[in-house]
Amino acid sequence: VNNSFFFTMLSSSHNHFVLCLFLISFLSVNSQSFPNGYVVILNNETPIVVIGRCYMNGELSHEIEISLNPGWSDNFARDIVSGKNNTFSCDLKLGEKHGFFKLFDLNDTSICHIPSEECRWKIQEDGLCMFSAGVCKMLKWNIASESIRYNIENGPKK
Repeated sequence: VNNSFFFTMLSSSHNHFVLCLFLISFLSVNSQSFPNGYVVILNNETPIVVIGRCYMNGELSHEIEISLNPGWSDNFARDIVSGKNNTFSCDLKLGEKHGFFKLFDLNDTSICHIPSEECRWKIQEDGLCMFSAGVCKMLKWNIASESIRYNIENGPKK
């Protein structure tokens, strides 16, 4: 038996295996570097129904209307769109309280912005809270008489 043929075959198989591992590791790094979506989760922790409308990239999407009973949650999975701001905001109302909240912004590190992590927002009596590294990022309700961006019950402000 020719020993050099055996070692050549073994070495060739080993090189193919290493090449495959390298390509697989590159693909996994590549998919993390160019994510294709994000998830925003809203959880109503209040005893009151929360209603609202949400916006992708600042545009009203009629399919994203919210009505969350106490204890209910809803999630919104959206694609990252090239050439857009990649924001997700909601105009929410809790009884007499309301607010316009930016819940995801790919370009703003002060708010949820990492596509590979879920943006979990808890709707509370004081406002919306997102826990990150054990700290609550609180966005307070507006107590003025009218919603800032959108009158939830009557349609767009005129």
